[in-house]
Amino acid sequence: FKRKAVALSQLPDVEVQAVRAKLGASQARCALMIGVSVATIRNWEQGRRTPERPAVALLRVAARNPKAVIQALHGEPKRGAV
Repeated sequence: FKRKAVALSQLPDVEVQAVRAKLGASQARCALMIGVSVATIRNWEQGRRTPERPAVALLRVAARNPKAVIQALHGEPKRGAV
């Protein structure tokens, strides 16, 4: 079974607050997780700004596999670290 590649420009918009709720993360934790400011998360959630397509893709990955995003953006956790 083959999947057709989807361009980032074809991704539908994402409900940032719903993704964050699914992650059980505060705005600050979500911002840290995906590498944006808390103000950016707040602006997205309040509709003042819209995430660009790469951010939408990252939010979708974070919702499905938060550990993958953390590892990709922040490296492997140190031994003994939580």
